[in-house]
Amino acid sequence: MPIVPFIDIVPIGPAGSGKTCLLAAMKQGLDTYSPDAVPVLSADPTTTLRLDHTWGGVRADGSGWPAATDRDAWAELCFEAGCDDGEPLYEVRLVDYDGSCVTVDGHPVSRTLAARVRRADAVLCVLDGARVAALLDGDRAFFDHTMSGVWKLAAGRGKVVRFVVTKWDLLEGRATLAQVRDALVGVPGFVAAARRSSGWRKAPGSVGLIPVSVVGEEPGRQAVVPLLSVLAPVLQVAAERARRTGRGGSAAAEVGVNWLAQAVTAEAVRRVLHRLVGEVPDGRGARRYAGHAAVGASMLVEAAVRTWSDRALRPADGQAARARSLRRAAEAYQWELDGFRRRFPASALHGVVSSLPTPLRRRVG
Repeated sequence: MPIVPFIDIVPIGPAGSGKTCLLAAMKQGLDTYSPDAVPVLSADPTTTLRLDHTWGGVRADGSGWPAATDRDAWAELCFEAGCDDGEPLYEVRLVDYDGSCVTVDGHPVSRTLAARVRRADAVLCVLDGARVAALLDGDRAFFDHTMSGVWKLAAGRGKVVRFVVTKWDLLEGRATLAQVRDALVGVPGFVAAARRSSGWRKAPGSVGLIPVSVVGEEPGRQAVVPLLSVLAPVLQVAAERARRTGRGGSAAAEVGVNWLAQAVTAEAVRRVLHRLVGEVPDGRGARRYAGHAAVGASMLVEAAVRTWSDRALRPADGQAARARSLRRAAEAYQWELDGFRRRFPASALHGVVSSLPTPLRRRVG
């Protein structure tokens, strides 16, 4: 059986921020995605039914906002990337829920969401564009207080995090993304969440700021940008894992092979030395030759152990080919994002939220 990467992406944001509309528009964007950029993600039947219903309601009344999500609702949304051999190349799981669980104490699904975020590969932190407009006018209360629970959830070490500014139609023409970014950098919780994700040395994450509007021209194409920007780095990691598996097992298995080879080699050296030294005449030359013989025997034994281990650990399902496919998919998504990055160069946040002192950060930048 092939090892299919399962990618978990969690949107987080308060009620009314636009999570459900973003997910519905994202599904529409995937449906109309160019077939030249493969693989294309497709939703399973349950996800299709739910998100198409939401999108139909949004487009019918023209308001851009569906009814509030039920307080106890927790909807799993599943997508699958097709592959030539019939097996999916990778799978993506998202979730929809009542956003008040991140701002109201004792909400029924608060613990479920927190546990899900801890395990997630990536987080989409949804920022209400109407609240961002108020922030530009100097009103910081919502981001300093109401969003405190969101900042805590988003602050995962080494995660891929995208801050998605919804309702961009309220801001476009009034402010640039750079101005929005500068206003958000003045919010301590935002900076702490972004810095914690991007600044961990052992597993540096990826952070970015993405504007999206689900009204106007090509809402689906805008909504799919956050997803593609997340998939590109996550699939690179998945490709490396598949490459290791195709080479002969996981990192833990490789450590086990090394330990076994060293242990057997040490035993071989001990036995050969004991036998040869006991049988050759006394003298430095004879003992030196015995030592060379022991080293040669140990090398043969180590080679035999590694050959056996490779046969035992190497899968027969072409994981190396899957690793190449995952890497090509990541590169294709990066290429698809080139136009977005040219239009919004301020979307990259890593340098802006660097933990370096300000003078040094300016010099490095």
